[in-house]
Amino acid sequence: MTPDQARAHLERLEISQQAFARLVGISPQHFRKMLRQVEPLEIPRAVELLLRLLTPAKVRRLVRELEADSE
Repeated sequence: MTPDQARAHLERLEISQQAFARLVGISPQHFRKMLRQVEPLEIPRAVELLLRLLTPAKVRRLVRELEADSE
């Protein structure tokens, strides 16, 4: 998966890079490095699969659960 494809999935899922990084347990800085245009880090297969399989409704539910757990 290319960084542009990952960004398109994030847009489809209506979630920011930072929120998705928190959701999957990686630092926002590391995720930004995966999506940069010049010399991006490899996007792990697990992240690629999640981006393809999630729906906006599932993402909203997971974010709510994550926020409730942190309170």
